Amino acid sequence: MRIAILEAQKVIGLVSPNPAVGAVLVKNKKIIGVGHTQPPGKNHAEIEAIQKVGLKAKGADLYVTLEPCCHIGRTGPCADAIIKAGIKKVFIGMKDPNPKVNGGGMKQLKKQGIMVEIISSQSKLAREIRLLNQPFIKAITTGLPYVIMKAAISLDGKIATRSGNSQWITGSEARTDARIERSLCDAVLVGAGTVAADDPELASQGIFKNKKLLRVIIDGQLSSDLNKKVFRDNNVLVACTDSASTIRCRAYDQAGINYVAFGKKIVDIKKFLKYLASQEIRSVYVEGGASVHGAFHDAALKDHRLIDRVIFYIAPKIIGGKNSLSSVGGKGVIELNEVLKLKRVKMENCGADFKCSGFLNFY
Repeated sequence: MRIAILEAQKVIGLVSPNPAVGAVLVKNKKIIGVGHTQPPGKNHAEIEAIQKVGLKAKGADLYVTLEPCCHIGRTGPCADAIIKAGIKKVFIGMKDPNPKVNGGGMKQLKKQGIMVEIISSQSKLAREIRLLNQPFIKAITTGLPYVIMKAAISLDGKIATRSGNSQWITGSEARTDARIERSLCDAVLVGAGTVAADDPELASQGIFKNKKLLRVIIDGQLSSDLNKKVFRDNNVLVACTDSASTIRCRAYDQAGINYVAFGKKIVDIKKFLKYLASQEIRSVYVEGGASVHGAFHDAALKDHRLIDRVIFYIAPKIIGGKNSLSSVGGKGVIELNEVLKLKRVKMENCGADFKCSGFLNFY
């Protein structure tokens, strides 16, 4: 199963909205084939492993990180292929929470006389397997995408000087790491203020450079300049409000930029996230700035599912100044017992900076 996990890890961030799954075929105590999920519409992990070995799959054991599907989606049912291949036993990492499966795959295999064994959901290995697909599990079970809040800050929590200068607080290693974390997600989100001040590209990086990463802008009035880099093509969504003027709506229509209103005067974060999930966006990387972080934080104080993981890159610098911008705006908490507390916090060196990450939710 460890090798199946390694296979799944190879495609994290590359196969959404499908889960990243790994499969291993074992016969006579030897691995004869491995596979992992291919891009949407192509083979699932089990099919990939079976096709690599052909007739040799007969009588083999299959280790797979997620329960084989038993329904027709973009591809045919994996359970049917396992039965047809003559596999004798299937070891499963976790039950598929998708209502179209949810135990149905195991039931179908057992009905055909195939032995099925699933890892205890309370085991350390099961938790490791669930970590592979937190965005998929959350989207399927809650109808919301997985939300990561990211910021690059000074030791005193600032993201810009009092003049608004913010490039760059952290060093190149931290910025590269942040862009890879971004690239693992389905969408990257910033506010209109960040678009105006920084003119970011919000592109995917590294092995993900050809990935179609949705760029999302929260801009209630559709005030953003359409000549900014984020509008270089139409793979962008602007979350606005009903108060956006007809003139600005017309300008965005003429430019072919998609925009959707999620409130009268303020963007409703939860409503907006539900919309993204309906568009098969499984994960969102919230890069700020302060107002956007504040809006998400205030929303998460009411519904903790609206932020799942936090990643802050911390530079060993002090900016100071009461008018220098802090990383999280909004209303915030009144009492300390109201604060959102991270779990499983990890602190790592990242060049000359530090990467502090932790989780608010586990699905």
